[in-house]
Amino acid sequence: MYLVALSSIDSTNSEAQRRWLADYPAPNPVAKAMAVVAEVQTAGQGRTGRNWQSPRGGLWLSIAWPMRGQPDNYEPLPLAVGLSAAQAIQDCADLVPLIKWPNDLLIGEKKVAGILCHAHPHWPTPAVILGVGINANFAPELLGQPLRQPATTLQHEIQHPIDLQTLQNRLLETLEHHLPIVDRGDFAEVLLPQIRPRLAWLGQPVRCGPHTGASMVEGRFIGVDGRGQAVIQTPRGDQVLCTDELRRVLPP
Repeated sequence: MYLVALSSIDSTNSEAQRRWLADYPAPNPVAKAMAVVAEVQTAGQGRTGRNWQSPRGGLWLSIAWPMRGQPDNYEPLPLAVGLSAAQAIQDCADLVPLIKWPNDLLIGEKKVAGILCHAHPHWPTPAVILGVGINANFAPELLGQPLRQPATTLQHEIQHPIDLQTLQNRLLETLEHHLPIVDRGDFAEVLLPQIRPRLAWLGQPVRCGPHTGASMVEGRFIGVDGRGQAVIQTPRGDQVLCTDELRRVLPP
């Protein structure tokens, strides 16, 4: 994997996509993975098109990774990337983030990192673009208000800055270890047992979908399956969810 380091960019995900398509306009079976990291993002991307605040002091990184496996293998990719980021944070900041399905990391009930993954199996050289944003060395107030999910930063939690270069290196190491496992289709056997103990709100009441209506699912979160889908225990039986996001149901 080679690294492109930038001072500022609109979005590391967008830049990784642009560079991949420029480098591989035709099929290339030996395409090499690429990482793009920036000190600042001016138009960072969150899930479902939301804006992602990316001030200086965070780790804003995206990877273009060649798809060597079947497209279905990449369905649980956000959880595999979340595990990588959680392990990197634990190693570098001595914190234990939990994975909020499908693509956030929480410390306590506050978001410290987000994951954004897109698979592109129909590109001339198929690739997945995966982005990781970690709130690191800045005050949470710089993220602005209001936020859908309360947020924190590593510096705020441990009361001193961390070494961003060390965090970046550790994240890339864990990703390079975990992504080939996803390529091979071995997520369920190898990575899922490591993810289950790190799931936020496991065994707790949650809801998914609109706040009201027939399409809302509410019940007890009992885990994720081998495809990375959330499993919710409801009075009507277990419901398997592949889209949307979980929200915790607080007691009245």
